[in-house]
This record gives sequence, structure tokens and C-alpha cells, in this order.
Amino acid sequence: MKPITSFALLCAFAAVSNGAVTDPVGYFTVPLPGTGGGSAQKLQIANLGLLPSSGVEASGVIESFASDGGGTFLTDTEGSWSAGDYVNGTQVSHLVEITAVAGGDANLVGSMTWITASDANKLYLSDDISAAGAGASYRVVAAFTVESLLGNPPVAATFAGAGNVTDADNLLILDPTTNTYTTFWYKSSGLGGTGWRASGIDNSLVASTAIHPNDGLVFLRKQSADGSLVIVGDVKTTGTDIMVQGDGSGTVLNIVSIPIPVDQLTFAASNLYTGDNSTGLKGAGNVTDADNVLVFDATTNTYTTFWYKDSGLGGTGWRASGVADPANYVIPSERALLIQRKSGASFTWSVPAVDIAE
Repeated sequence: MKPITSFALLCAFAAVSNGAVTDPVGYFTVPLPGTGGGSAQKLQIANLGLLPSSGVEASGVIESFASDGGGTFLTDTEGSWSAGDYVNGTQVSHLVEITAVAGGDANLVGSMTWITASDANKLYLSDDISAAGAGASYRVVAAFTVESLLGNPPVAATFAGAGNVTDADNLLILDPTTNTYTTFWYKSSGLGGTGWRASGIDNSLVASTAIHPNDGLVFLRKQSADGSLVIVGDVKTTGTDIMVQGDGSGTVLNIVSIPIPVDQLTFAASNLYTGDNSTGLKGAGNVTDADNVLVFDATTNTYTTFWYKDSGLGGTGWRASGVADPANYVIPSERALLIQRKSGASFTWSVPAVDIAE
């Protein structure tokens, strides 16, 4: 395995649990720089990188897809779940991942979609993935929640609470379809009790709010001292499909976590640029017209902008100011990517699988 100090593998090989092979378990550390007393807050844009270490909760072969008043669902008559499983009351908590197809759309392998409801032999889904087709293999995996990621109460040195959102550390999750952030914070004092809070979410449900594995984590640290977040979980050993949102007419910002907890993915190997604006980033002759990918460095509080040059003088290829070899730049595993989709519709990014043996 590549000797990266920010990541450690807790077991060298996949383990067998309840007759199913589970992913290897590891952990990595996200640095959370403090303000040093020089500013009100310090920004970090972090990668989630792992799945919770709860193991694969179900797996099987999809016999059919269909729709009814509850939405699109898959059917597996050998599924052992009961009505109400894999959801937390009114909240999503688990996802279906397509692991293989048999004649269906191979581009859906690695895609993950929320389970919105369950019934005997049926799992209702937030997205229509019926193109995977009958015979596709799937598994059910849990998502991190605010509580499982940060604690309840959180470890103060990692994420500090306060009596109000302004003084507390914040975790922000962006919804690129609406260009709005949900801000999570921990209320540690004052009227109204203590606990996790977020505008628009009932206080009793905030701690159990699930975080999609592909959501980037935006931290606003208010503490003067440096801190860190240790994320422990399963290493996803298959590739992943991530939807990069675009509206075809203006810039849409995506903040994306990629399921690779080691420093090994380069832009050249990322599959982000395919040469086709419907399946990847839009290239251009200049940085202004091209889609941009930004990597944030919390230590220097600066962004590096990557883009693909597909025309004009000087040849073609990945470009980034101040980077000698942008194509072979290794994306730091603790950092999420900010993808500015400027002029294209949404596309599915097929992220390569992690190589834990590297």
C-alpha cells in the first residue's frame, strides 16, 4: 500500500461477514486549521472518503424495476428486509449501490441512490436507476449521519459547540440543485436545551440527518487552535458514479467527496475530462470558458484552479497556474473538489476505484 501518513488500513484484506465479503476498514485524518486568533473563522473543504464501518447490510440480484404511487422501486424476492427497514422514520439513512449489471447500463455500476421506503421484497429509490436492468447486482450500505461523523456531543477539540450558530463551529453541506447550504452546529448552552441544530430541520432529527457519501464537507472553525477530524470507515473498493450538476445555461457549483482515502488519484486518471461535454467537463481554449475544478488549501487559504485546454496555441491538456504537471497532480485525499459546471447539463462522473494495494 502507498505509504500515506494521513491514511491507515485497519485490516489488510476484505473480511467475510454473514456470508458476504465486506470492504476493508481504514481511517484517515482531515486537518482543521484554527484561526490563530487572527480571524473570526477558518475554512476547510474536506473529503468524506469512506463509508461507515457498518458492513454491507444486504446484497442480492435485482429481479425487476417498477413504479407505483410510492415511486420507483426494485424487487428482490430473496431480500430479507421488512417494511420500514433502511429508513429512519421520515429520514433517509441507507443507499442502494449498483455493483454489477447483466446487460443493463454499465455506466450505473458504482452509482448510489437513497432508499426512501421499504416494503416486503421492495426498495423504493430516490433516483430512477432502472436502466441498470433486471439481473443487476446491488448492495445496501449505510450513510454517515451528523452524529456518527462528529459525535453527540462532538469532541470539543474537533468541533466546538456554543450557545448560537455564530460562535459555534459550523458544518455546511451544499445542495447544488438549489445552490443552498444547510448549516449544522451544536448548541451547548442557553435556552432551549442542547444538541445538534440546523435551520429547517426539527431539532430531534438533526443528529440523525444522513450525509450522502459524495457530499463535500465545508467546515467553518471558530477555534483558535488547530484541530482534526478522524474519519473511520469502510474503503469502497469499486468505482463510483457521481452526478455533477449543471443546468446548461449558467455556472453551477458542486462540492464533491470522492471515495478514495489515499493520495493516488490524478486528473489524468480521473475520467473528469472525456472530450464529450455530455459525459465530462467542458474544455475550452481558456480558463474562463472551460469548466473549472478547484482544490482548496486550508493552510494557505488559497484555491488552485484546474481546467482542460482543448484548443488554441500551446497544445491541449490539463492546466493549472503554478502547477508544473497538472495532469499528474495527485489530488489530496483529505480535500473535496469544487467543480464549477459552466455551460453544460448534468453528467455522471465515473470515478475510478481506489487501489489499496498500491
